[in-house]
Amino acid sequence: MFTRLKNRFVLVLVAFTVFAFSLATAPAVCAQSAESASSPSLAGAWWVTVTLYNCATGVKRPPFSSMLLFSRGGTVTETTSNAAFLAGQRSVGFGIWERADNGTYTASDVAYILFTGGPFTAGTQKLTHTITLDNDADFFTDDATVQFFDTAGAPLNAGCATATATRLK
Repeated sequence: MFTRLKNRFVLVLVAFTVFAFSLATAPAVCAQSAESASSPSLAGAWWVTVTLYNCATGVKRPPFSSMLLFSRGGTVTETTSNAAFLAGQRSVGFGIWERADNGTYTASDVAYILFTGGPFTAGTQKLTHTITLDNDADFFTDDATVQFFDTAGAPLNAGCATATATRLK
């Protein structure tokens, strides 16, 4: 009789553990944004060609490449090969993205400018993007603003950029 009671207790304990685990993991499964389920999506890794220009005059600078990673759930990670930065001067950028009501995407990311040198002052660089994805979700165009801030958060200067990107496959 004791063995039968012990077996029932073990069975109830196992059932309770499975039930508790199901409840514990359910919120994590549902916590992703609606964007992660939609198709096509900006989510993925992108090879980007960036052209900076003077917002007032339209004078363009030579293009350079960057890489962007738009993660499901709405975060973005970026890095750049912009030769205007000294080696080790700029960190990787981190930010957020989402789909806008008109079908475009908005994104914003910030990188640290770790030390003063060349044309840059220590502080942060903030990029604000408006991205238009093509119908096949393999190409996008980007209109962006670039803002620089000192270490106290005071604005230093700003610029504009356009970019084209292809999805890494």
